[in-house]
Amino acid sequence: MPFLVARSGQALDAFARWVAPRRDVEWVISMLEYLPMSQYTREDLLRRFARSDDPEIEARRQWILQALLAESPEVKEQLIEKGIEQGIEKGQLTAARAALRKVLARRGLALSALHEAQIDACSELATLDRWLDQAVMATSADDALV
Repeated sequence: MPFLVARSGQALDAFARWVAPRRDVEWVISMLEYLPMSQYTREDLLRRFARSDDPEIEARRQWILQALLAESPEVKEQLIEKGIEQGIEKGQLTAARAALRKVLARRGLALSALHEAQIDACSELATLDRWLDQAVMATSADDALV
């Protein structure tokens, strides 16, 4: 690989795409880490490591991921924080949907299947909060969900 470090551009990209299926995963990961190649080629090579139905290949992928995370605690911490944030957001959305449905039910405003789907499809907390505020005074579910 040392001769490749001095190369760049299309020749290196072509070599990286050619060699990826011919070498083991650890070698390709090392190549991705050290060689200057285009972003397109990096993304193309990483797509080749997508989840596999083969348990042996999947076990290797998991081992590589664990090894990379062990060597990069900052990235591991970022992934944990992102997962926690996503979990909190998901919980807030679930609670907002439940509150909206409860207010509409207590007010006797029936939800159609279309209304249910609209509430389930909403992924913006601000919109669900607006609908909840509107549901307090609405005369129908249609009025609440505008």
